[in-house]
Amino acid sequence: MAAEVLNQMKPQYPSLQDQINEMIDLYNKKLWHPLTKELEDFVHKPEFNEGTSLLTLKDTLLRDIHTRINPLSLVNISLRVLKQESDLNQILAYVEQMKSLPNVKHSELALLLCDVAIADLKLTLDLSQEAKNLIEELQEKFDALDGVGPVHKKFYELSSRYYQMQANHALYYREALRYLGCIDVNKDLTESERQTKAVCLGLAAILGDGVYNFGELLAHDILNSLAGTEQEWVNELLFAFNSGDIEKYENLRSSWSAIPDLVAAETSLRQKISLLCLMEMAFKMPANNRNLKFNDIASAIKINYDDVELLVMKALSLGLIRGCIDQVDEIVHVTWVSPRVLSRDQLATMSKKLIEWQQDINKVEHLVQDGAKTIIGY
Repeated sequence: MAAEVLNQMKPQYPSLQDQINEMIDLYNKKLWHPLTKELEDFVHKPEFNEGTSLLTLKDTLLRDIHTRINPLSLVNISLRVLKQESDLNQILAYVEQMKSLPNVKHSELALLLCDVAIADLKLTLDLSQEAKNLIEELQEKFDALDGVGPVHKKFYELSSRYYQMQANHALYYREALRYLGCIDVNKDLTESERQTKAVCLGLAAILGDGVYNFGELLAHDILNSLAGTEQEWVNELLFAFNSGDIEKYENLRSSWSAIPDLVAAETSLRQKISLLCLMEMAFKMPANNRNLKFNDIASAIKINYDDVELLVMKALSLGLIRGCIDQVDEIVHVTWVSPRVLSRDQLATMSKKLIEWQQDINKVEHLVQDGAKTIIGY
């Protein structure tokens, strides 16, 4: 029966006849592993982006071989076949049934992939609370897994889409970066998709509550897709925030003020870039002399002198810096700055500080040597 179904597909797809013949031969010889590989390639052919011909495999070939092939591959193939089904409730029921198949229910990754598909369907069917609960459960399971595989890509794609729909900028930023880490951006995304993703990620980083580290995104190739486009200002704004460049932030106002979400969050954005500017000031100071005067902070961040202490207290409470405030001398003593993924300019600053540190070590070494000569007497 399964071989007959494949034979019936040959007239519809002349360009795939050789592959269909190969699959029939593998099926007759009961070579299940190579048949699985061929099937995975076959169902993803662009010829099947439309139509319903793949659905005939669901109750024939796949039912026949489901106990003989890799369970994760079975779920992958089945989900691709089910894309041709228009009734989402039917798809949901089928995927839920698939979880009870003998080999699937004993495969952790196959079950996770089923649950990712179920959460995706529930999100599409507007069962948002059920989707939310399942996504949160899956988050814990994926965080506990060792390594990263193809199933992670599916989950991070889903979770980032969910948090984007919820306007949770910080969680979308985290999950979207994880998704990008699972794919080859230049192969798996079109130019238009790369640009859209880059803009969404950039805005999420800027708007995300508690997001003060932009280095990982700034180092990612996806931002290159914005070069020379109307959205290139997003890159410039990201770099301005990363380095706490308030002047550049103000110069870009005409661009970012066209985005309603940024305009609505202007107060929190001003505070975020002020905090980043304070961090950058402390970062550039020598580690043994990070003493920032209130006047210098007010001048660099362009805030009222009376607001400096409140800003520093905010930075301390968020754990962005550590230290203390000398209210008498009006100086902030910074002992530690939160680690970040550094940009090239920041790496250059770090390099300069390492050279200075080496020079200080050499001075101490010479001082010890000279002192030892005096003591020993030669």
